[in-house]
Amino acid sequence: MYASSGSNASDEGRHWRRESLAAPLRETGGEPARRAQVALMQEVIARAWNVPVAELRAPTRRHAPVAQARQVAMYLTHVAFGFSLSAVGRYFGRDRTTAAHACRLIEDRRDDAAFDLLLDRLEQSVRAHAGDACADAFADPCADPCADLGRW
Repeated sequence: MYASSGSNASDEGRHWRRESLAAPLRETGGEPARRAQVALMQEVIARAWNVPVAELRAPTRRHAPVAQARQVAMYLTHVAFGFSLSAVGRYFGRDRTTAAHACRLIEDRRDDAAFDLLLDRLEQSVRAHAGDACADAFADPCADPCADLGRW
């Protein structure tokens, strides 16, 4: 669950559940690498939720499935790549408080075992492909993290 360290209320002091996760991947290549990480995350989540990537990137809220997919992408960008909530908000065209809200919502949904498994698989897949130079990380259907999960 959400916890704050010390009296510092900045998003740098917030921690999300990571007991089953490895340390976040830190960006090493500067701005282009960070943009590539966000683009990869958006592509993976758009595919998993069966929504167009353009909808995830749209400046307006859109329909509930698109909003949920965006929230998952924001959450996993924060958890898997270690982006601050301010950075997550900036890369998704949202405010940091919107990113924090998305993280809280998704963290609360992780109590559902199937949803938790889905997020774990998506995170593992994104981590595995984060360093790939390949433009289409999921050209191989065997690499799809959701292939055997069905809909939760």
